[in-house]
Amino acid sequence: MIKLYKKVGANITASIYVSEDKEKLILTPVNRNYNQVKKPVYYLKRGLPKQTAQYLSGLFATKDPAVFSGDTKHPITGIKQLFTVTFQDKGETLVMEGNV
Repeated sequence: MIKLYKKVGANITASIYVSEDKEKLILTPVNRNYNQVKKPVYYLKRGLPKQTAQYLSGLFATKDPAVFSGDTKHPITGIKQLFTVTFQDKGETLVMEGNV
């Protein structure tokens, strides 16, 4: 599944993207140290109406500077589901590909 999000706002701590069906994603830079070899660059959260944003995944750098990878756990099986996030138009568009 491929879904397109457009940037609707940003400040020094977060960027907000919204899809055509009004789903909101909040992208924040990682602001802590990890002892892992591969560290996330961003946190991705899903904005929920009248609730605190829900953590979705960390986003990890790939060989392509515009593409990041993430994963979620399937709610029933617990199996990891991988997805990619690609930034286009100088970060104005976020394309999410995979089952999230």
